[in-house]
Amino acid sequence: MERMLKYIRIRMCSTPGFRGPFSTLGWPDVSVEDFKKFYPTSVLETGHDILSFWVARMVMMGIEVTGEVPFSNAYLHGLIRDSLGRKMSKTLGNVIDPLDTIKEYGTDALRFTLSLGTAGQDLNLSMERLNSNKAFTNKLWNAGKFVLQNLPPPSDISAWTAIQDFEFDTEDSLLKLPLPECWRYRNFIC
Repeated sequence: MERMLKYIRIRMCSTPGFRGPFSTLGWPDVSVEDFKKFYPTSVLETGHDILSFWVARMVMMGIEVTGEVPFSNAYLHGLIRDSLGRKMSKTLGNVIDPLDTIKEYGTDALRFTLSLGTAGQDLNLSMERLNSNKAFTNKLWNAGKFVLQNLPPPSDISAWTAIQDFEFDTEDSLLKLPLPECWRYRNFIC
């Protein structure tokens, strides 16, 4: 019990992310259903820049407190950097607000630009790049719109309705589509 109280005190004064995997799941009461179900987890996703001092601390804390490693895999993603390759920081004043960027360039341009990054590699983000990708995504939009306007009317209205009502947030969404229609849309389902 004394050891547990010691960790509770540490938990209260440490940073939220450090204690998060434990306190949000009900630790130190390891009999809580959420703790049993979600700890340990399978994947931690984080930037490569904090591997040695953040991820390592989480592993050490997890082993010390619960006897288990808190996650089995760590997915390290790249960082979004400014056009000069510097890490974005409020101190440097080079942070780009995504909401302002969306207002100026559009959601599609921002998504497309960010998707061009290679997994695990940093991405230099510039306004020039966003502007050219805005023009490109606009061309894609117009081409898609042209194709859809020139398609013949659907032969099977039920299949067309099922496609229009497709929901990505349900596990059985694909099952709503009639089988002959599924093959056409197989590449659009992530």
